[in-house]
Amino acid sequence: MPVRLGTHLKPRHAELMIALDEERNLGRAADRLHMSQPAASKALAQLEEQVGHALFERTSHGTQPTAAGSIMILHARHTLGSAARVAAELQAAQERGCALLRLGTLPSAAVTVAPRLIAALCQRMPALEVTLVEGVLDNLLDRLSVDELDIVLGRLGGRPLPAECEAMRLHDEPICIVSAPGHPLAGGRDLHLPELQGRSWVLPLPGTMLRERLERAFEQAGLPVPPARMHTNSLLATLAHIDHSDWLAAMPTAIAEFYRDRGALDVLPLRIEGNFGAIGAIYRQQGTRMPAVQAALDWLAQAREPNVDVHST
Repeated sequence: MPVRLGTHLKPRHAELMIALDEERNLGRAADRLHMSQPAASKALAQLEEQVGHALFERTSHGTQPTAAGSIMILHARHTLGSAARVAAELQAAQERGCALLRLGTLPSAAVTVAPRLIAALCQRMPALEVTLVEGVLDNLLDRLSVDELDIVLGRLGGRPLPAECEAMRLHDEPICIVSAPGHPLAGGRDLHLPELQGRSWVLPLPGTMLRERLERAFEQAGLPVPPARMHTNSLLATLAHIDHSDWLAAMPTAIAEFYRDRGALDVLPLRIEGNFGAIGAIYRQQGTRMPAVQAALDWLAQAREPNVDVHST
């Protein structure tokens, strides 16, 4: 087909693209959208004629998107996400007289950056309504890419950023070792990593960025990573297990200090070279933003650690 520039998607076309991607069957996609199959087939043909590329092909594994189809599926999700974002903003303004901000966050940012950001914005914008979603980075970035979130406060470097997104580096996440309150190793003289060999540990899941950074810190000290009694990506599970045992765990210093100040754990007097990576704000590149989103990015730019590049990938 000849190349065309007709990439504007009507809502019905966008819905069809997403339904076909998720159902991988034209008949089921049509049923989902309360269309007849001939009508769905005609709408797909019109869209393919409009964009100048075949978007789906029939295979032994069902209806599969072509390379062009995969691009248009992302475009469809963003189109519907943007429309839903505007509709929600209009409804909030009309019914409640407020503006909206949708934040995604990792646990460490949830107890450090996010509370300060939200408090500052709510003081500046009394009618602001914030939705805060905590989750794993991959899921949060997927939601950001389709405009279901405005900003994600997450760890940089773990995966490529979604298309049309950029990141603002805020601060590094130092590593610390924690224990239950009153642990024999806590509150005494300075410790060194070799003294912790032979202890029982809760460690991050193998293959995660946290685990890789922790392994690197032990390697820099000339030591193997201690064997784990338990691997987990759950902060609550980590806190529960060290609370009921003499086990040790590694976690970002910001989280550890938050729970230490509330009597939930002790931070061992130990210096570790290295960190769990940088925390940053990830957001979509676009010419015009909702006022609350721009205000949040302005505050984050002012609050980041000194002497860091504002933008990083």
